[in-house]
Amino acid sequence: MLLPQPAGSLGRREFLAAVATALWVGSLEAAEETSETADEARARHGRVTQRRAGLSIICHRGASEFAHENTLEAYRASFELGADGNEIDIRSTRDGVLVCFHDDMLDHLIEAYGDVGDYDWSDLQRVPFRRPGWLGDQCRIPTLQEVFELHRRQSGLMHLDVKRPGLEAEIAKLLDRLDLWDHVMAVNSENAPALLKDPRCHAVRYRGSLYADHKEVFPEAIAEVLKAPGDAVIVDDPRGAIHALGRSIGRPSREPVAARAAPVRPVFELRSEQDLLAIISDDADWDRLPQNAAEQAERATAIRRRAEAAEEIRRRRLRSPKLFAALAARVRKRSLHQEWMYHGLDGGAALRALLELKAPGAVDLAREALWRDDPAIEPVIDPKWNVPRSWGDFRTKAIVFDLLARIPGEPVAQLCREYLALTDEEARRIGGLQFEPAGRARLAISPQESTALDLLKHRRSDVRGRAIFDCLARIGEPWARKSLETAAPHALAYVVPEM
Repeated sequence: MLLPQPAGSLGRREFLAAVATALWVGSLEAAEETSETADEARARHGRVTQRRAGLSIICHRGASEFAHENTLEAYRASFELGADGNEIDIRSTRDGVLVCFHDDMLDHLIEAYGDVGDYDWSDLQRVPFRRPGWLGDQCRIPTLQEVFELHRRQSGLMHLDVKRPGLEAEIAKLLDRLDLWDHVMAVNSENAPALLKDPRCHAVRYRGSLYADHKEVFPEAIAEVLKAPGDAVIVDDPRGAIHALGRSIGRPSREPVAARAAPVRPVFELRSEQDLLAIISDDADWDRLPQNAAEQAERATAIRRRAEAAEEIRRRRLRSPKLFAALAARVRKRSLHQEWMYHGLDGGAALRALLELKAPGAVDLAREALWRDDPAIEPVIDPKWNVPRSWGDFRTKAIVFDLLARIPGEPVAQLCREYLALTDEEARRIGGLQFEPAGRARLAISPQESTALDLLKHRRSDVRGRAIFDCLARIGEPWARKSLETAAPHALAYVVPEM
């Protein structure tokens, strides 16, 4: 195993932390790749055959109601609840480690910017999730080897969603080494056609998907899918399908899958408030598109630098009025860029900082960003997507309700109510639909029966389904149980049993 070498710019503490991470990674990988006896292998393959013989329940990115999506804990929870396998998103780090992570952009889920391929795997282990949830101190981006090992132990089925081309050969080698080809029940054709065509891969046909609008918690929708032809159904949460098939719902573990070192936040150079203010404010031509490749690269670097400055302000909890004013100006004058990975990134980071720091006027600014339809972004809208101009501000719009869920008070509650009262057509005019996160935010800041009942009567199934999940998560609180008893009594069958 190669250890990182100390560089002139790398301090002793950072070098020792990198060495410790590398040693931990090596020991973890060595421990995970366990051998099987011939009898154990036969028993495993027999169990895989049994799973394939019946209707297979596959969890989309793992059982993410119980742990962060695409983590070992979420994948394990699928099996413990009673599902048969998981859909797995596969990417590669800069140093060629296959890992499981869905998004093209990191900043929505973890405290970093860019793409998985911009980082070594040891770097990614040092960055925390923004909202880790259950087992948050333990959840992390796992290697594909770890995930394959877990599925081997569970005799679990795998839907491989390969997010980038060029990874097929390494995935095939890992499947060979761990003897897992019969576990593969689906592969996306866009980036992995060779895996799909391999004679050892026996793909199945899905009966349907239930996760898109949270139909997985409604008996009528489940019954409709179960009547269709096919061999599998894919869900975010498997409990409704498990119950409909007459199986028992289990209880996920509360311990991590494997012991891990505590995450260490990246060590940043602490800049002065004046320097941060200068970085945030440095974009006088924010509304002028770069004219050539060199300008695009230069603008991308500057945008990311501003986003990281806003992240530093948020992380250090700096509350200077001048910084708040500069961040608010950056939200309103987010930088334009032809590449969606960078367009408006600095504005989104600025809004996140303001809302998490509960800056004065931040909720009003969030409302402004949510309803904004700014003619200035017209040049970056690609007509082939045929979406309203307002959708170009997705960087600020998409994070609003997730952040407002942590700011109790009537102004936030009113904003949630106003959005939830929109028609689909009205909501599409101002951006991508966000009814589910709006409902989740409303219940988070007002966890009581009256709020839950309003949401459980909403016209949209994603809002009702999210309310059911949130009540199930707090079923020990009288208001949550009473809400389900009144408006969704069928969901009481999905309560995870006590151990």
